[in-house]
Amino acid sequence: MNLNSFVKICYLGIHGILFFFVGSALYSCTSLKTIGIEIAVQPEYTINADIQGIVLLNRSITNHFTNAKADSLEKILIKNKMGMDSVFQDSIASDTALQVAAQDLFKSGRFDVVVPKDRNIFRTDNEQIVNPLDNNFINEICNDFKVDGVLVLESFVERLSTKYYLKLSDGIINDEEYSAATDITYFSDWRLYRPQNLKPVIRFQVGDSIFWKAVSFSLEDLYSQMPRSKNAIIGGGIAAGLKMANYISPKWVTQNRYYFLTGNIDIDAAIPLIKNNKWEEAATIWTKYANEKSKLIRSKVEFNLALATEMFGDLDLAIEWGLKSFKTRYTKAAEVYLKTLDNRIKAQQKETKRRY
Repeated sequence: MNLNSFVKICYLGIHGILFFFVGSALYSCTSLKTIGIEIAVQPEYTINADIQGIVLLNRSITNHFTNAKADSLEKILIKNKMGMDSVFQDSIASDTALQVAAQDLFKSGRFDVVVPKDRNIFRTDNEQIVNPLDNNFINEICNDFKVDGVLVLESFVERLSTKYYLKLSDGIINDEEYSAATDITYFSDWRLYRPQNLKPVIRFQVGDSIFWKAVSFSLEDLYSQMPRSKNAIIGGGIAAGLKMANYISPKWVTQNRYYFLTGNIDIDAAIPLIKNNKWEEAATIWTKYANEKSKLIRSKVEFNLALATEMFGDLDLAIEWGLKSFKTRYTKAAEVYLKTLDNRIKAQQKETKRRY
């Protein structure tokens, strides 16, 4: 064998080795795919799982509440030269807060919600809410509606402030440039009652503010951009209901997860299923191949089964599958995924400690 032939053989050998590693790397990259999944983010106040069904009642209505008409409020606004600073106890806004809270609690998937037709508990003065509702009454409500708790809006009040004015620039009035601001500050008091008086009543004080601003060269155009006073008051009720629901119901966020293609047609038949959220059917296919002789394929199947198990909500079992994949054939994806699952478990443990 001459030197040229030897060099040529060495070149071909090295080229073949490089091709193998490059090919493996490319295959590894192309076989790892991403999918978006919905993950529940627990609320600030995590309610015990024994409360599933709840009734919502409104105890905030008193003799001081009104249902001011939209036109009447606008006439008052105009009479006051577009300026208003008043406290409102509006019955529509109060009921809106209750209804919005109920809708958002139900949408979360955490609670079954009942809003009775006769949902108002009228009271004659504000001092009555110092004392919680009688436990016998709560037991009766829970028995009648077959629920585990009663969420009561105890009080609701708002302050509406509006301001329309000419804008100033270095103390000089601009050429008819107007500005407007509308602010609603709301405060609501809620209690979550549980039957049999086995656990203490949970109290939530929900308050915040929302505002609108606009600028225009036309006062008429400026007025058209701003909310009507009645709509602003109702908007405060919407904000209060959403905030109350956010306190105790989980929110769903989209996170990315990885899965593996194996290159086997029969095994990869599970992929269209997970894209249509049919995780059980996909897991059934993958389980058939969980004992594949090829470590390359088996580790990918085990990784995919870890993902499916996470989707079922069993994080401990998901970690078991993830460890199997990690041990069968190391991949960085498995290492990262195991850390993700571990963080989720730690987060759940913290949430369990502060449940109400």
